[in-house]
Amino acid sequence: MEKFKATPMKIVYAFFATLLMLSTLAFRYGGGVITGKLEGQDGTAIKILYRYNGKDFIDSTSLKGNQFSLKIALPENVLCTLSNSANQQIKIFIAENTTINVTGSVAQFHALKIDDASENSLFESFKSKSHQLSGEYRKALDASGADRKDKNNPHYVKYQSRLDSLTLNFVKNNSESTAASLAMIDTYLGDAEKKRAATAYKLLSAKAKNGVYAKRIKQFIDTEIAIKKGNLAPNFVLNDFAKKPVSLKDYRGRFVFLDFWASWCPPCRAENPFLKQLQSKYGKDIEFVSVSMDASETAWKLAVRVDRLTWTQLNDPRSTNGEVADSYGIKALPFSCIVDPDGKIVATKLRGHELEQFLSAMFDKPKGK
Repeated sequence: MEKFKATPMKIVYAFFATLLMLSTLAFRYGGGVITGKLEGQDGTAIKILYRYNGKDFIDSTSLKGNQFSLKIALPENVLCTLSNSANQQIKIFIAENTTINVTGSVAQFHALKIDDASENSLFESFKSKSHQLSGEYRKALDASGADRKDKNNPHYVKYQSRLDSLTLNFVKNNSESTAASLAMIDTYLGDAEKKRAATAYKLLSAKAKNGVYAKRIKQFIDTEIAIKKGNLAPNFVLNDFAKKPVSLKDYRGRFVFLDFWASWCPPCRAENPFLKQLQSKYGKDIEFVSVSMDASETAWKLAVRVDRLTWTQLNDPRSTNGEVADSYGIKALPFSCIVDPDGKIVATKLRGHELEQFLSAMFDKPKGK
């Protein structure tokens, strides 16, 4: 295959192609602008990033005379992250195709004031009430000395009931909004119980259900069906230890054991020695593929080396907030999935002795045969 050579003509063509793409986005979606008045040093880079349908979109500008301006052309109202080159602080808010005003300082970037962004103001009002409920729950819990892990204690039950009521009322009263979908994500996406999320989802308008965040909620609700035995395992492409992209589809024709874990997950790390034994015994019959949910590449690679894991190791830096975790309904680790040679799910959530028994039944030949 002929290698690409960056000739002047090709560079010019690529430049104009990029301009054309940006112009097309602006024409298709309309557009807006983020204007900022920030105390800070000239030349400080101001970057905006948002993720949409599995892709990152990034743009940047520089601070000059304590001001900056960023043009935006968003496909819909989306969560955006503003960052700067002077420190590690960020500001996350809902952006829309209007004129949004940002004020503050680079030194206190996390506390920037966002004005003229109605969806963001709406969502902030929900979060303020949600945080208030959370604070009251923690105080009651501390005063009673109840176990934080006990989901049956009356303080937790009361807190969940109040939070559920707050979320349902918010969604009902703002059924057309992006903020309603994000409120559901805040309240329900970490909950293994999907019925409450399904109840809230029904309150959204038909238009709102087409939004990217509403679709994420729907995917969460439908996960149990999506990863049901006999269904195709959701495909993904992640980088391995050498930063080479690996797709689940690459393993068609082979059985695959998917192990979702993280360096910060004690039960996962405790299971690794046992997985090493199983991989040594059944590695010829089934491919072991571990998918780390570590946001830190350094932490992931260190854990792999310390635990001496020798099979395929992949990493999803978006952790349990990413598309892979969403597609498998992973909100707690460890999680496992066995896929057959046709790419169909055979079993999920097997660990320890249950996993060993399952693999033995699949691959151990009866004696005398």
